[in-house]
Amino acid sequence: MKPIHKFNGGKGATLCHKCSKIITEGMTDDLYCEEHGGKYPFKYKLIRERDGLTIGANKIGWIEWSGNGSGKAMHEEPAIDRSLMLEPSISYKWMTTTITEIVEQREGYIKFKTLNSIYELKYE
Repeated sequence: MKPIHKFNGGKGATLCHKCSKIITEGMTDDLYCEEHGGKYPFKYKLIRERDGLTIGANKIGWIEWSGNGSGKAMHEEPAIDRSLMLEPSISYKWMTTTITEIVEQREGYIKFKTLNSIYELKYE
């Protein structure tokens, strides 16, 4: 069986053989989405509690803010008053508002509250 590759708004995408859901943008050799036994295509999985929004990334950073609202430094660990940035570079895929509370943290998992949401971050 071969992967299902289609164009999605001009970008390539790989679809699940069972439900035709987009597994990932780009062409991969994956056959199934995570729900149907496939592997999750990203190292990090961010889930927003209120609506279940799920965003994947292979790289993250925790941005510390300066007093004037600009980024001061990027860190590898979360902390109060930092924001999580997915796929940080010149631009980024997603960024949370600043963390107000770290609810739970253990190997491969962190749950945190921001100014306007609650998130879970799962990773390998």
